[in-house]
Parts: sequence; C-alpha cells; structure tokens
Amino acid sequence: MMFSVNQVYILQVLFKKLFKSKYYNQAFLFPHVMSNQEQVFNHKLISEFEEKAKEQYIKVSDGSEVKILTTKAPKDKANGFTFLIIPGWSSIVPGWEEVLMEAIKDFDILYIESREKISFRPGKGKIKNDVSRLALDVKEIVEYLKIDQSKIITLTTSFSTLTIADLLGTKKIKPALSVLIGPVYQFNMPPTTRYIMHILPTFLFYVTKPIWIWWVKKFKSEDAVQAAKYIRVMEEADPKKWRAVAKRVCFTKVWDLYKQIEDNYVVVIGMETDKMHTAELAKQIAEAIPDAEYMDMGTNRATHSAEMVELIRKLLKKIK
Repeated sequence: MMFSVNQVYILQVLFKKLFKSKYYNQAFLFPHVMSNQEQVFNHKLISEFEEKAKEQYIKVSDGSEVKILTTKAPKDKANGFTFLIIPGWSSIVPGWEEVLMEAIKDFDILYIESREKISFRPGKGKIKNDVSRLALDVKEIVEYLKIDQSKIITLTTSFSTLTIADLLGTKKIKPALSVLIGPVYQFNMPPTTRYIMHILPTFLFYVTKPIWIWWVKKFKSEDAVQAAKYIRVMEEADPKKWRAVAKRVCFTKVWDLYKQIEDNYVVVIGMETDKMHTAELAKQIAEAIPDAEYMDMGTNRATHSAEMVELIRKLLKKIK
C-alpha cells in the first residue's frame, strides 16, 4: 500500500497524539508500582551535572558535530584521571546522575553523546553511522581535547560496549582502565524490529513504540524504575536518528573485536537481576577478552550509583 504525502502527514499527527496520550504514559504502564523515585526521575529534566558541566559540540572528520559535556575535578582533590563515559543507546544524563556527581569529586569527566541521540548534528551528504564510526568519534574527541590516554578510565554500558570493543580491539585508544557494564556483542532490540525497520517509513516508529514499551516492561527490566528510564528514552527519541544508526549496527557482531583486545586492563560488570543485560552473557564476554576480570554488582541500579565510582577507585589502586 502506498501513502500520499498528505496521508503520511495525517498519520504522523494521529500517531504522535495517540502515543503521547495518557494511555501510554508510565503511570498507566506501572500504576501499582510507581514509586517516589520514579516520579522524581520523570520530572527532573535538567540534572545537577548538566548545570555544572561545560557543553561543547566537537566537529569530527566526516563533518558531523558530536555533543560532549566536560567538568574538571577540584585541584585539591583531583586524582589525575579522566572519567570518559559513553552512555548506552539514547541514554539521558539524569540516568547517570549519581555516578557523575560522585565522580566529579576527584575525576575530570568527559561525557560523550553518540550519534543516535537527539543532540547529534549530522554532517552534509551521506555519512556512516556504523560501530567503527562511533568509535572514531571517540578517538577524535580524545585527540582534540589532548587527553592523555594513559590517564583515561572508560565506562561503557550495553550498546556503547560495541564502541569500546572497536576502540580497544582495533587499538584506536589504550586507556588505563576500561569498565564494561552489561556488555553485548550485538545491538539489543526486539527481533522483529531488527528487520522491519529497513522497509517501513520512519514515522511508523510511533506505531511500533508500544511494542518496544511492552518488550522492555515484560522482558528487559529488573524493576519499574529501570523500565521507566528506558521508556523515557523512547519518549524523547528522535526516530530519524535512531533509525540512521540502528540500520547500520543492527546486524553487527563484535565477538572477534572482543577477542582481539590485548594488553588492556578490562573489567566486565555483570548484574544478576538485570533482564536486559544478562550476567551469563557478561561472563561469556569477559572470558572472550584476554585477561579481563569479571565482577557482579547484582542490580542495574547499583551500576548507576555512587557504588560504581567507589569500585572504580578501588580498581585504580591496582594500576597506580
């Protein structure tokens, strides 16, 4: 079936109105478990870290501009390391607020928003948004900022672990420590959308969004708080940018890149209760990476708390 321009426009308006209505908000999805923590999270539009950080757009080699947030540690408490965090698929800053506000005490921080996020400014013409390009963005930003790689601690999670697999596996950078939370070897998404997104128009994201929400709620969340965070990501998504990246990475597998990581201090973090990022897969990836260490923090919430930074401080004592 073919749609006229007017029909497409009308459908877009209808779907946007429908899926932004009260029937699809988080209170409806979790009426019996909507905690105070969730409500605070959902209403906190600007985090304290965002207010403290310096926002910049860095132009990379394909002409695109990538948004970064940076802070400097207090001189009297600085430990000399840069905490480089690449959040997962379309993650928002408030989701990492506890980690960032703990790390800010003694680390310089570099927070990079990757290409699927609404902040991304694509260059002119045809650009590549594959895993290799995402990794190259990070390398070029580190070089532009003149950061000593031997003083970098990388923190990646879920989707962004594909990026660190490329960065380390192809020797683009060599950090002091790389922490991978809930790593994956392929972009985690509902099986059907992996195929249909290549043939359906972008606006049909609003049709499939209830499927994503149901999938996250039913199969991929350890609790309502985690689900609420993922659902907020979908509410704030830019479908065009999502699709541009997802089409390039949906079938990419990085097992070989993990196996090619050499002479790097890598710690893989599992979460026994996390349904989106299984501990079993994290253990398999840790085994694939030469000399990697495996640790389990139990829950997704723990990895997004000050406890995560305390663990990194302990790990740093091994290399100082």
